[in-house]
Amino acid sequence: MLYDTIGKTYAQTRQSDPRIAAKLLEILEPFQASTIVDIGAGTGSYALYLAEHGYQVLAVEPSTVMRRQAIAHPAVRWIDAKAEQLSLSSHAADVAIIILALHHFPDYSQALQEIHRVTGDGRVVIFTYDPDLISSFWLTEYFPSFIADVQSTFIPIATLTAEIETLMDTAVNIIPFPLPHDLSDSFAAVGWARPELYLEDNIRNGISSFAKLNEDELELGLSKLRRDLETGIWDQKHRYLRKQTHYDAGYRFIYTIT
Repeated sequence: MLYDTIGKTYAQTRQSDPRIAAKLLEILEPFQASTIVDIGAGTGSYALYLAEHGYQVLAVEPSTVMRRQAIAHPAVRWIDAKAEQLSLSSHAADVAIIILALHHFPDYSQALQEIHRVTGDGRVVIFTYDPDLISSFWLTEYFPSFIADVQSTFIPIATLTAEIETLMDTAVNIIPFPLPHDLSDSFAAVGWARPELYLEDNIRNGISSFAKLNEDELELGLSKLRRDLETGIWDQKHRYLRKQTHYDAGYRFIYTIT
């Protein structure tokens, strides 16, 4: 399991970002839910946030390494299970959330069917990435294989929404989420305006795309990025990003409408 290998220090860099968490609360509010199932919960940063805001949370995570890093909370119950086989009864939760985890599910269609079963009416909120936008992100200049990796692992937005609408018989909303410059959840685009972050081992160790790079491309890309930062080449091309407070890198909230 990938995160049993790369997830040992995950909780140090993959903390819940307050802006993402606030948007999640805003989306959840009309559902009037009491119990949330967090599928692919990782180390539980968003599960903990929801618990602190009054929700009962069923945190589903198959990686022992990830679960061991979770901060205990009486309103969070941890479940060792995969998304395709949720060891929960039907109607066990009001809403399911999937925060940057859907692309790790071997069979996302089966996972959606399980969500439909467990939530009763298929209420779901997904935070994911639009793979059509990966080639426009400057990081691919240094690590070009990111393009193929992202396009082969993330589900195209149109495909995902069509499948949800058909399976759950409901309309779906799509909301772009421009990333703040000081993002605290260090996923792949965390350094959109702070390229120096990608030179830090601990940041890269929490990003699955880096874990899948071959060693030669990793070293070559890091060397080139380090050189371009030292010589000012990166800033000549991308200085405008350092002046922005937000940037639409391609992240999206997708959620059902009731």
